[in-house]
Amino acid sequence: MIIHVNETYILMNYLIAIVISIIIALGLRLPLLPPKPKRFSFDVCALFPTPIIAIGILAILFALNFYWIWDGIALAIIIAIFSAIFVKYLFNYVFPKPPETQEENLEADK
Repeated sequence: MIIHVNETYILMNYLIAIVISIIIALGLRLPLLPPKPKRFSFDVCALFPTPIIAIGILAILFALNFYWIWDGIALAIIIAIFSAIFVKYLFNYVFPKPPETQEENLEADK
């Protein structure tokens, strides 16, 4: 049995997951942006990777035709909450920061 959900519902579910994951991450006291310099920062924040993980997991479930109830809205909310909790408490254990490069060590010694 194939369930067809309208494309506007899917887009709305992605936007719900993005907004709720950012709000929950800010509620868990994650910073909105990483500290400067942002270019080489591996610190987690509310804008990255929290909503990326939420919409990624949601996209996988939608590709498997798993929408659950209310055309996927409840699933988007639950995934957003769990992605914010994952980023706050488990992200650095699953994806550790890379070791310092040799150039950073040379600059620190000066």
